[in-house]
Amino acid sequence: MNTNVDVEVNKTLHPYYSFDKIFSYNAYYNFIVGGRGLGKTYGAKKKAIKAAVTKGEQFVYLRRYKEELTDSVRTFFDDLVANGEFEDWDFRVNGRIFEYSAIEFREEKKREWHTAGFAMALSQGQAKKSMALPNVTLIIFDEFIIEKGHMRYLPFEYNVFNNFYSTVDRWKDKTRVLFLANAVSIDNPYFVYYGIIPENGQEWMFTKPVKMKDGRKINYVAANFPNADDFAASVRGTAFGQFIAGTEYEAFAISNRFADNNDRLIGDKLNTATYKFTLITAKGEFSVWRESSIGTYYVQKKRPAQELFFTIDANYLDEGVVLLLPNDKLLAFLRNAFRRGRMFFDEPLTRTAFMEVFKR
Repeated sequence: MNTNVDVEVNKTLHPYYSFDKIFSYNAYYNFIVGGRGLGKTYGAKKKAIKAAVTKGEQFVYLRRYKEELTDSVRTFFDDLVANGEFEDWDFRVNGRIFEYSAIEFREEKKREWHTAGFAMALSQGQAKKSMALPNVTLIIFDEFIIEKGHMRYLPFEYNVFNNFYSTVDRWKDKTRVLFLANAVSIDNPYFVYYGIIPENGQEWMFTKPVKMKDGRKINYVAANFPNADDFAASVRGTAFGQFIAGTEYEAFAISNRFADNNDRLIGDKLNTATYKFTLITAKGEFSVWRESSIGTYYVQKKRPAQELFFTIDANYLDEGVVLLLPNDKLLAFLRNAFRRGRMFFDEPLTRTAFMEVFKR
């Protein structure tokens, strides 16, 4: 499908996101989480295609499930073409391969098309293990945070992604990743695993520093929560911006605020609280403490030297780990304390991760 077509679009331009600064940090895993419509996907595609037509590099456009690829792949080039980007080139989608060719070859019967990138689903990553992608230097993982709906994260998704990354990069340190999403929820596998806990108004976080053999230190993970005041002011001037003003939707779609990043049930553990046990979950291991004189519980990432382990997931059963069944009294005590507002957490990420206990 050629996309050298005329498309009528709204020419109103808002201040969009620039990738220059985050790339200047040379991190490998780059998280960009900002308001809806900030131009994250558009800018990432533009950067990837520019590297393809100028340097012959390739990219992977990644979604979690294959069902998410259908429309996004079919219309992949449309917005770029509509805005007059790369006018010296034609683009087409050939199955799940993105291709380009110079316009000067339009009239040739056997026109040569070059591969710019590939569309893939993370859920099918295991099937791609033998696939060679030596020219791929960028992975665009679009909408890595799930919005409310029927979809779920993959089990141990952070490891599933690491396996996928290893397949693409082949231990060559040639591939960088752009994780793109709206500010929906801090309770996602990547933020939990990499300890990304943004304060409201915080723009940058760097985690998982790595010391290389040559002495260099790099921040393997960089996270940007762009302060898009200019963008917000611009889109609030639209009719739809006025329509959603003051709503929860406006908070994450325009103001870049996570609905679950708040101080509810956040509190410091009392020094008189005693350690009870450590609970192992899919989102981490948490120590549970109780102050018996007032009947409050405290849940923390920080753990004592000597521990007693429990889990609610049979996948974590091991020597010295006890499986808690749904009707166990220990879980009943926890649920009761939570329902009555007598359970406190060290940070919002612990609270949202620990919610798995109560969902069961």
